[in-house]
Amino acid sequence: MSMKKKLTKSLATIGGVAAYLYTQNRWIEKTEYVISLENLDSQNEGIKIAHLSDIHMPNQDINLEKLLEIIKDEQPDFIFMTGDQVDAAYPFDVKETTAFFKQLTKIAPVYAVNGNHDIHSPNIDQLPEVYEESGVTLLVDDVYSVLLPGRRPLVIMGLAEPTTLLQKQLSDPMKPIIIRDDWQEQTRLLLAHRPERFEKYHQDSANEPDLTFSGHAHGGQIRIPKIGGLFSPGQGKMPKHTAGVFVLASDQTKKMVISRGLGPSQFPLRINNRPELVMVTLKKPSQDKI
Repeated sequence: MSMKKKLTKSLATIGGVAAYLYTQNRWIEKTEYVISLENLDSQNEGIKIAHLSDIHMPNQDINLEKLLEIIKDEQPDFIFMTGDQVDAAYPFDVKETTAFFKQLTKIAPVYAVNGNHDIHSPNIDQLPEVYEESGVTLLVDDVYSVLLPGRRPLVIMGLAEPTTLLQKQLSDPMKPIIIRDDWQEQTRLLLAHRPERFEKYHQDSANEPDLTFSGHAHGGQIRIPKIGGLFSPGQGKMPKHTAGVFVLASDQTKKMVISRGLGPSQFPLRINNRPELVMVTLKKPSQDKI
């Protein structure tokens, strides 16, 4: 092979790799799940939830306008953000972040929890103001019973991100969650940043969720077909909970859905692991697809 042909082949290879990495880090993938819940009122069948996680503003590689366009086309009933909306390494732009959140609230009611990056943001003190001004409901060990037009009420609850070593070591992270007696029979949806605590969210039947929404794992960063992600914070090498829908071993009526996230982590590249927007539709078991 001539030098010219070798150079052309090398440049083509480099170009192909660059294009692949570009799409892997910027091209949003929409994943749709139809999840059955035993404890779901028949009037709440078909409720659709857009699940966003780990955006890491202002360090996101995705096009936020494109993300808004996709979500708007889906017409969700709720939008859940499960932490790391902002990045701990960079001050977020208050105006840009508020504007983005406001656009989300124009589509559907938005509920959010903080992640580890949020609480360590250089301008964390401004984040509550951003949530308030944009109309996003921040859940800090909070519980609400929510009623959509033509539906039955359901419970939405969210865990605060632990800020101290003692909080991280608590055996029951759900302990601060108190569900009113008259809400006990309602479907319970939990926003919790850390998927590795799935079993801990179910230690007490008085406040355990029917379906948990989580993120944090970034899909394991590098995903191998039929194997999964290679590394995740909080889980280490070959993590178990990085993406998809999981069933609680002790009670298969309880489930968790994990987003691979939309933004980058400390490792700068996503491989076989495009930024993910998760769409969840709730159904009764008779129409189970998962």
